[in-house]
Amino acid sequence: MALKQVLEVYELLDRATVDGAQVAELFAAHGVALRVERVASENGYTDFVSGVIPGHGAGPTLGIIGRLGGIGARPVQIGLVSDADGAIVALSAALKLADMARGGDTLPGPVRFATHICPAAPTTPHEPTPFMGSPVDMARMNALEVHPAMQAILSVDTTRGNRVINQRGFAISPTVKEGYILRVSEDLLDIMSWVTGRMPVVFPITTQDITPYGNGLYHLNSILQPATATAAPVVGVALTAEVPVPGPATGANQIYDIEAATRFCVEVAKLFTASRCRFYDPDEWQRIQARYGSLRFLQQMKREEL
Repeated sequence: MALKQVLEVYELLDRATVDGAQVAELFAAHGVALRVERVASENGYTDFVSGVIPGHGAGPTLGIIGRLGGIGARPVQIGLVSDADGAIVALSAALKLADMARGGDTLPGPVRFATHICPAAPTTPHEPTPFMGSPVDMARMNALEVHPAMQAILSVDTTRGNRVINQRGFAISPTVKEGYILRVSEDLLDIMSWVTGRMPVVFPITTQDITPYGNGLYHLNSILQPATATAAPVVGVALTAEVPVPGPATGANQIYDIEAATRFCVEVAKLFTASRCRFYDPDEWQRIQARYGSLRFLQQMKREEL
């Protein structure tokens, strides 16, 4: 159960004055040092926070990224917005892993986590609902959140502003790696079923969704943007709803859905760092590369750049 950690993070972030330093203070009290970097632009500022929960062995490194535009849309909206869920889940999962480690349950390998704290983000037009914007562009966001040591990534993002996911809770995406949309990981489907006690839910993605922002193409949202900045396999963890909910909507954070997504990330971390959870089949990856070649150009703004 991770409800305690979720509530700690939720209450901290639900403040107009919250910043990265306050998040670092929370983690310091749990024995974890965070790196905080403020990035500003004409659209405001945000604090990128990142850290690592060390493992006790040489197991592979999992990355957990909380992807969002901002946790608040002040002064237009008062309070925590729907879009904040990515930050809440990533930080809550890290906090739970930190508490486990303090209690003697360290993982076989490290878990790196990153997100950013912006209580006054801009909003942008999008169909069918408005998006939360961000003070920084996607390239800068990826540079500060996607760490080279991450050998697989869970990218957590609120994904309620659409008509293609019609179930409340959370859903996962197929694995994305170097321009390929691969089959859904059977291991992740198992973990999702164990955590929720229900059949797993997979959300649809398109080629457009795995290309970089700014190329003029429609994107479901930014959940798979980390896949444009790494060779590691990336899986989206989407907080979902039965109806389209705008990213800037307040009062829309479903605490038990957030807790379930947090537990999912923690369980994936346990098994992935023990080399007991695969995001993709390496043998099949070699075969698809040999037969069809590289699609890494889809990670770039246009093919000529490769």
